[in-house]
Amino acid sequence: MTDTRARRVAVKHVGTVRAARGPIHAMDGERFLLHRRRSLEVHRRDTFLAVGAARPLSKVELPPVTGGGVTPDGGFVLSGELRVWCTAPDGTTRWELSDGIWPDGVRGDRVRGHVTVSPDGSLAAVVKSTLVTDPSLPAARVFDGSPERRYGPDTLLLLDTGTGEVLGRQPLDVPALLTAGHVWQPDGARLAVSCWDFWDSWITYWLTAGGDGLRMLGRTTMEEAAAFVPGSARLLTMRRAEGFGGSREANELASYDTDTSERLAVHDFGDLLAGWGDPSRTDAYLLDAERLILSVNPRDGAMDGRSRHWLCDADTLRPLGLLDYSVHPGAGRAVTPLEDGTWLTRRGGRRVDRWALA
Repeated sequence: MTDTRARRVAVKHVGTVRAARGPIHAMDGERFLLHRRRSLEVHRRDTFLAVGAARPLSKVELPPVTGGGVTPDGGFVLSGELRVWCTAPDGTTRWELSDGIWPDGVRGDRVRGHVTVSPDGSLAAVVKSTLVTDPSLPAARVFDGSPERRYGPDTLLLLDTGTGEVLGRQPLDVPALLTAGHVWQPDGARLAVSCWDFWDSWITYWLTAGGDGLRMLGRTTMEEAAAFVPGSARLLTMRRAEGFGGSREANELASYDTDTSERLAVHDFGDLLAGWGDPSRTDAYLLDAERLILSVNPRDGAMDGRSRHWLCDADTLRPLGLLDYSVHPGAGRAVTPLEDGTWLTRRGGRRVDRWALA
């Protein structure tokens, strides 16, 4: 593996634009979603790549801690700490989940993570808390406000973005999650949900998702979902060494067949971190069906503050080499694959670079 760590993979710089701070997501072949501090914006892809974040196609202002996705006509499905709702492109509210969805009279963290929208914009997924008021029922006691409250297993909801109708409910094994994240299969037929709880690190589930609701297919523990491989049922996951419950420390990429729940491949990338001590974050981004980028971000205050990106084989998960950004050093941690073999990184906060393999 020493040779792999030393190997450099040449990249070419395709272009640079200036854009507002915030994560950039490729929605489809024509649009980007820019999540700014106080707004969500939909931008034309060709315009964005040419001049940066100019006038958006649609935009919605956000209260604090709100996230969301986009409907097919440019509207937005949004989640805050206490609610989930949908707006039209002009910002008017189309629907909000009925009062019966959330426990009455509870303040605090009811929505676990953010709502996410399927690739075609027709479905949305969100995880909600489940308050237990019957003292005879088992529940986890959590002090997330005064007084202490009791929670049962949180619940994954599948929503129709057009109407707000709840199409499916799936109880999860863990109560009072700290957060939950979702990864959609590119065709929207499957959904992976990764839950971070108080005791057991990540728990990841994979399910079918559609107009007929949700159906559980499988699960794994200690691993977070990263991406579905296009054109397949394969799900990529990441495990970061955390030392939970006396388990073996490991930094691993893995892939699962979500039809059978078979673990297809695994690769320990811990040796890539040699000399980094404890990096602040490692993430995997699928570049295409054959390759992925593994991003390693140093902790604040590290002598070398630049992120490193390794190109890996999406089938075997083995590293192919370190991406050489020497033409514009300082590429940030986050990667935005564009589904055409190119990808975006940020440099210096407001500069967005586009790259391709040389």
